[in-house]
Amino acid sequence: MAMRITTKMMHNTSLRNLNINKLRQEKLTNQMSTGKKITRPSDDPVIAIRSLKLNSSLDKIDQYYEKNASDALSWLELTESALSTVNDILTNDIRKNIIGAKSSYETVEDREAIITHLRKAMEEIYATGNSDSGGRSIFTGYRTDMPLTLTAAKKEYNRITEQFLNDSIDKMTFVYAGDIGTINEGNFSDVDVENLELSSNEIYRKRLAYGDLDLKQVIDPATGKPKEPIEYESNIDIGFMSDAKLDGTGATIATTSVSAYVTIDTSEIPNEAVFSLTVANDAKSPYTVRIPKGKDSTMTDPSISITDKDGNTAALPTGISVSYGEDGTIKLANDNLEPRETAIIGSNVTKDAKGKSVVEFDKKFETSFTIEADHIFASGSNDAYMSVVPEKDKDGNVIKDNSNVISYIAETGEILFGDAIAERFKHLPADTEMRVSYDKSDWKKGDIDPVHYFYTERAGKTASGKDKTLVFNEGFLDDPSRNSKQIIEYDIGNNQSLQVNTTADEAFSHALGRDVEEVISMLEEYGRYQSSLAEVEKLIKSGKYDGTDDADKLVRQKEALEEAMTRVLDKINKRSDELVKDCDGYFAKTQLAETDCGARLARLKMVQNRLEMQQTNFGELVSENEDADYTDLVIQMKSIEMTYQAALSSISYTMQTSLLDFIR
Repeated sequence: MAMRITTKMMHNTSLRNLNINKLRQEKLTNQMSTGKKITRPSDDPVIAIRSLKLNSSLDKIDQYYEKNASDALSWLELTESALSTVNDILTNDIRKNIIGAKSSYETVEDREAIITHLRKAMEEIYATGNSDSGGRSIFTGYRTDMPLTLTAAKKEYNRITEQFLNDSIDKMTFVYAGDIGTINEGNFSDVDVENLELSSNEIYRKRLAYGDLDLKQVIDPATGKPKEPIEYESNIDIGFMSDAKLDGTGATIATTSVSAYVTIDTSEIPNEAVFSLTVANDAKSPYTVRIPKGKDSTMTDPSISITDKDGNTAALPTGISVSYGEDGTIKLANDNLEPRETAIIGSNVTKDAKGKSVVEFDKKFETSFTIEADHIFASGSNDAYMSVVPEKDKDGNVIKDNSNVISYIAETGEILFGDAIAERFKHLPADTEMRVSYDKSDWKKGDIDPVHYFYTERAGKTASGKDKTLVFNEGFLDDPSRNSKQIIEYDIGNNQSLQVNTTADEAFSHALGRDVEEVISMLEEYGRYQSSLAEVEKLIKSGKYDGTDDADKLVRQKEALEEAMTRVLDKINKRSDELVKDCDGYFAKTQLAETDCGARLARLKMVQNRLEMQQTNFGELVSENEDADYTDLVIQMKSIEMTYQAALSSISYTMQTSLLDFIR
């Protein structure tokens, strides 16, 4: 049976088809105006999914190439340039002028020129260390908001702990010439050289990173005023670290320095410690010492038990003591040694799941030295340096042996060691870690900020204005070799990162600045004797004192000054040779840092080339996936327009015909 097609049906079908044609035309118009194949995911889900993946990859590449790699390139290029500048200054200024100090010391002008050049060179090196990239300091690790050196003088309390190896203890030459370097026309008659014993002394010392350190005078409680003669509080700690021997039931402190070792039975801790103490050259050892927490073996207390190796009640040898502190600290002291030494190991007591006490001892223990008050000096006087040199009479006999003395000079930041102390250090392994803690509050413009190098406790304030101690580099005390680096890395590719920073310790050393200060100090020392010699020679030539005792005194002073100048000259020549080698070492270190930076820069540029290629390739893939073909669109648009016009013509004809036309 044939279906009747009405005019209405024809109208509807024609209009629907015309609308479909118009929709196709609209879609092509959108594609031409946007240049994209689709405007919404539903247009083509396959293209949409592929587009999301490709654009995500391209966005990452853009981030790596245009931002991360670009920023890293700027950082590395600035670092390389700064290191190159430092190397140039080390070679062409500092090294050159240190060599010049050996030959250009005779005139005041030459000396002043060398001193000026050295000071300016150091200022430039440290100014270079303050270089920044986009406002971020490039040599200060994570603390990019802090420059390497202080930009202004200030008063700020810092407790600094330096860590170094015991083989870094060096020697210095000290020329003892009394006070003849102060001779002038007004005081020459008061300066006695008749009994002056000029000497050159080799002194073991550790030169700290800073000078002008804090000292506090001891107050006499009776008067409320500083004691006379002046004494200073010992605010410096010095010692060396050793590995504690640990096992499941105990810990052993063993050191030949304190001439004893102690084994702790952890089964009795935390309330009571049992020590097995062995003392060198003691027939009664090992001793067994049982001490409750918070007490030590020097106390007279029935709760403390000491027995010898035969089980008999005994007392420890005079001067040796052990203690178990409330904080779990085990301490072994030997007062028989000079200076007094104390070995300390810390412990931490916790509870396991069953409630049993578990003791964990520190991996390292510290042997500390006591510096006596009369060996703490405010300035680098003759007495300070001669305090570790054996005193002798005119016949060369030793009248006071200072070989077991440790002295500390706050002004110069030096620790001096007697020969016997230095010899004890030599018996320790070369890689033994030494520690010195000291206070410094007076800071000059250009001083290196200690927080970039050392464990530092700094006085600060909370947001509410209360006092607060700021702690920097706490991890250094546990493992300085691993925790000293603050590495900044940039992601420059998928699972690919690159270190962009060079840390301050790789290029800027406190020792370099201290070396320069030492050269300047030696030249100034020579200058003082030369100036006094010129005064004495002028007085001799004047003839004012001819025929008097003063004339003979002036002659003897002239001879003493000439000898002192000869000794200082020998000191300058010898030390300058050493400092030139040190300067070569600084140059090699900085050159290594520059080479490492250059290698990372070369790697970055290769990565950039690869990222650029990836950016181009992924851009083409995105374009192929998303971009419309304009040629094809134009052809399709023209075709649809022709179809549309034809449809309009056909529909207009059809719609003119009605049922009445057929009836007629």
